[in-house]
Amino acid sequence: MEIRAALESDAAGISELIQLVSMQCNFSETEPCPQWFIESTKPDVLQPLIVSDDYLWLIAVERGEVTGVLTLFEGNLVKYLFVHPKFQRKGVARALWQRAIPELRSEISVRSSLFAIPFYEKREFKKVGEVKFFNGVSFQTMIAQL
Repeated sequence: MEIRAALESDAAGISELIQLVSMQCNFSETEPCPQWFIESTKPDVLQPLIVSDDYLWLIAVERGEVTGVLTLFEGNLVKYLFVHPKFQRKGVARALWQRAIPELRSEISVRSSLFAIPFYEKREFKKVGEVKFFNGVSFQTMIAQL
């Protein structure tokens, strides 16, 4: 497995990964994925963000396939952290996280999917407030002091 900075040319693989994992882990028939989320994770939308100085995009690559992505906004907000279902619980998220640590600020926050709360709790994130449901997405705000 290779962990590296994402390139603009990785946008399609990142988009595919985010949408695949989101459909399997965050949404269901009773709570379907909202159209705005699908639109916001299309390759043409992600490409300018990948090259923006405001973001750090790290990807895990296995045999040419994007198997994980971690995106930080301004060093203190986890925007995306997704791992392909075939590679979950195999250290991919941990490896991405370790690579990102030097880039993090002293306080970091995330709007965690309900599925990912245990991952963040293992990294000393604490829940802030109650689970929220906004624009078709359930999330738990969490903060960690590093």
